[in-house]
Amino acid sequence: MKFLNQLIIIFIFLYGCTPASINKKHAEPEKIKPEKIDPRIQTPNKMDEIKILSRNFIRIGIMEGETNILFSFSGPYSIYSKGKPIFSKKRSSGTWKVVSKNTQIQLENIETGERIDVSKELVFKPEQVSSYVRIGKIQSGKGWHWEQTRSRSYKGNIDFININEKITVVNEVGIEQYLYGVVPSEMSPQSPVEALKAQAILARTNVYSKIGTKYKNKPYSLTSDVYSQVYTGLENVSERTNKAVDDTQGMILTYNGKPLEALFHSVCGGYLEGNDIIWGSARLPYLQPKPCGTESGIEFGDLSIEKNLKKWIDSRPDSYCNIDKAKVDPALDFAKKYLRWETRISRKKLENNIRSSTGVDIGDLKDITVTGRGSSGKAKRVKITGTKRSVDINKELNIRKQLSKPPLYSANFYIVKENTAKNGLAESYIFKGAGFGHGAGMCQIGACGMAAKGKNFKEIIAFYFPGSQITDIGK
Repeated sequence: MKFLNQLIIIFIFLYGCTPASINKKHAEPEKIKPEKIDPRIQTPNKMDEIKILSRNFIRIGIMEGETNILFSFSGPYSIYSKGKPIFSKKRSSGTWKVVSKNTQIQLENIETGERIDVSKELVFKPEQVSSYVRIGKIQSGKGWHWEQTRSRSYKGNIDFININEKITVVNEVGIEQYLYGVVPSEMSPQSPVEALKAQAILARTNVYSKIGTKYKNKPYSLTSDVYSQVYTGLENVSERTNKAVDDTQGMILTYNGKPLEALFHSVCGGYLEGNDIIWGSARLPYLQPKPCGTESGIEFGDLSIEKNLKKWIDSRPDSYCNIDKAKVDPALDFAKKYLRWETRISRKKLENNIRSSTGVDIGDLKDITVTGRGSSGKAKRVKITGTKRSVDINKELNIRKQLSKPPLYSANFYIVKENTAKNGLAESYIFKGAGFGHGAGMCQIGACGMAAKGKNFKEIIAFYFPGSQITDIGK
């Protein structure tokens, strides 16, 4: 009987039915509104396909450093603290509040007044397939273009942990269920099927390559943001992305028998960059700088040379991520503006950005000069010259974040001064750029462009990660 119960629990986490759409309107942000489960999505009944392995579960950090959290739950849940049950098969009854009190956690129903205090942790465990917890005011994308705060729903166990009088929220969930929430958060569900399959394999690879490498002193293995990979629970799930996960179940990407760095980004702009240029790390052999297409960029020569880069950025190369003429869903049209973009920032704003991000008062900004570029033309060193002081900014992400808030779309840009006065100070700086993201690994829109040309997920992966192998960890 114990073995059967284990099978049932694994079954719930790995193959639980997932809603195809989430209600994104919340008229009362302090209330948490439950969602409806889509009855069209059926739960598989082949118990013999489930493998009982500890790696089938993953712990994701959802929130950290909170003192007061609102949530609700749908379907029956049992509630534990330190392994002991507090409530058994409790059903949803309005909105609940979790508050940190010294070393304790206080659980209270804000409608009924029902309340209990426990030491250090609360664990909510689902009692049926359709159960989920909805947590209020989850912040995501802080400092980026997509920054938002909203309620989100999660399947699996939800742990509220008191750490130094602050609450950390952890979602423990089956890996495949986790991927249902990652793939549509990282790539549009309207992307071609073969591109979605490639994304699912990269997302699964990241689970196995990242666990145990970064958050060793945390109660979770990965975070739900871009520093691991974006996971929004049930927020964006769709039948198309679920199928991409199911169709690639167990597949990860390896190099020399080990899970590789499965990097991806939105739009490379037409030329991929090596990881060494982006992060200053040793060059990985499967992350080579090259055109995102057969000849894209080559006609302009070496893009690390300023004059060649300018000509390239002023063009719209026939790369895989140029979907101007590709037969893709119109929902992907948003990406066209990232192939080539232009951002104007006033000199005063740049001075403030540089001062606040570097801690250096440069005085009046006299010039911004790119002093080092990668093969794709991405800036890897920038010199800021002011009337008081000069400062150097190194590495792709630092350059993007320290010059602009929110960050520049990419570090693949050249600069034009606008309205320069007699004293040599420009009124504003125009950044003319290409791409969105760091530019290493798989270009997501490029993958869509490849799929639109008839390439399958194996060909997409082979192009972006040459020398890699697709490995089925279930065999």
